[in-house]
Amino acid sequence: MLSGGRVEVRVGVVDGPPPRVLAVGLDVNGRLRDGRDLVVSGADPSADGAVEVTEESVRIDPALVDPGIARVVVAAATGRQGFAGTEVRSVVRGDGEEFVAVSSGFTAETLVRTVELYRHQGRWKLRHLGDGYADGITGLARDIGLELPPVSQAQPLTPAPPAEPMPPMPPVPTARTSAAAERSTPAMRVMGFVIGIAIMVFFGGIAFMGLSEDDSGVRCGTEVMDADDICVTDNSARHNRDEQEDINERGDIFGFLCLVPLALVGGAIAVGSLMKDPD
Repeated sequence: MLSGGRVEVRVGVVDGPPPRVLAVGLDVNGRLRDGRDLVVSGADPSADGAVEVTEESVRIDPALVDPGIARVVVAAATGRQGFAGTEVRSVVRGDGEEFVAVSSGFTAETLVRTVELYRHQGRWKLRHLGDGYADGITGLARDIGLELPPVSQAQPLTPAPPAEPMPPMPPVPTARTSAAAERSTPAMRVMGFVIGIAIMVFFGGIAFMGLSEDDSGVRCGTEVMDADDICVTDNSARHNRDEQEDINERGDIFGFLCLVPLALVGGAIAVGSLMKDPD
């Protein structure tokens, strides 16, 4: 039993790193009423001003504890290595008296409840706890009804540096610009017209010359045949003058049909050159 004066609880670890100390005020049902009743090192005192936490100790003034608080639990937390193989010692001092509570035998616990001050028939008493949670503050929060924020919110992150502004994109050429790039110069249009006319005259002339009457007579190769001559071709075929004349006429028609399309292509080139946009 405590006399009612100020109480200091110093927490240390044997064979382990110094723990992080915290204290939490709970109601008669063991639940947290207000988030301000959970006090950690470096934070403000509890809402009623009765509990203050430093790096290694908890200071409690029972006279200031809110009537709705039935107990104040002192706890120690460590990193992922946990308290396995260590001994947690809590030294309680108040009104010239000192009590030592030793907790050990841990396995995977990362948060240990060491001692608690609790009300009993209008007086404050001290109780050794010595139990803990493998999931640390999450397990404690679950038991006392504390809703923890998501990890991304609970752990402040260093803001990323602002991204450098992107350079402005070059203007996209409009349809007018693209069309202008395709326009030809007057010299190019004249050249196209001349080439087209030349193609048309060349192939057209050859085609029509082939159809015109040959006054020199019927030819067998490069020779002009007489009426009684026989034309012998490269494949040893033999044709008289009338047969060879028919063969020559069919060849002239075939050549005409082949050359006329080429002449028409030349004419199309010439006409197309004149119809291009002069702007």
